Amino acid sequence: MDQRMTRPRRLSPTHHARPGDRRSTRRERPVSWSDFRTAVSFDPSNRLLVAVPAISEKRAEHAWLGDAVAPHTRVGDADVYRREYERGAVYWSDGTGAHEVHGEIAARWLALGGESSFLGLPTTDEQPLIGVDGGYAHFEGGSVYWTARHGAAVVHGMVRDIWSLLGWERSALGLPVADVGFDPDRHEFSGCFEHGTITWSPAGGPDIAITASAASPGELGADERDALGRLAADFAPRP
Repeated sequence: MDQRMTRPRRLSPTHHARPGDRRSTRRERPVSWSDFRTAVSFDPSNRLLVAVPAISEKRAEHAWLGDAVAPHTRVGDADVYRREYERGAVYWSDGTGAHEVHGEIAARWLALGGESSFLGLPTTDEQPLIGVDGGYAHFEGGSVYWTARHGAAVVHGMVRDIWSLLGWERSALGLPVADVGFDPDRHEFSGCFEHGTITWSPAGGPDIAITASAASPGELGADERDALGRLAADFAPRP
């Protein structure tokens, strides 16, 4: 019997990007077998030991992601790792944990610059919207909502904070229909939703406008009325 040990096959460092992907310009280094073996043998504090199992566990939760199409890859020089699969990718960092991104939400996030954009890394997996063909995912710097009717919309900053206080998509405002915009002349952020708008500026504070149909008696709940009252009173006081 041949008693010799078989040397494990070295993982290919080739990166298989999906068509249309836009990646960070930071240097990315595929994690090879020798990298992992070195971490196991000589550096127990190496985050690779945490990242690889966490990414694999997240993939096991979502079998629909399919087979891996690239090795575990370290993103830039930070302790951020990624692995791409046939229908999405899983990202891991010590601060955010492991989360998947896929489909239209991933495409919108990548178009903005992915993890190097103001949105940062995903902090949730994509979640389905109840009663609507769509979903959403939260990131370090905001949220991306997608529906078949409105497409993808990015909500962030104070507009997102105000909307979340009102109850997110369950509020009288409904779902976002466009990215939060910024008017440099008025120094004002604005978000457009199915049933109204939210605007905010450092000087003017919040301004919530709800259409008559959405604000008719019986539709605006007590919790929302209370939240709107608190916003007008002291959420962002005017000078």
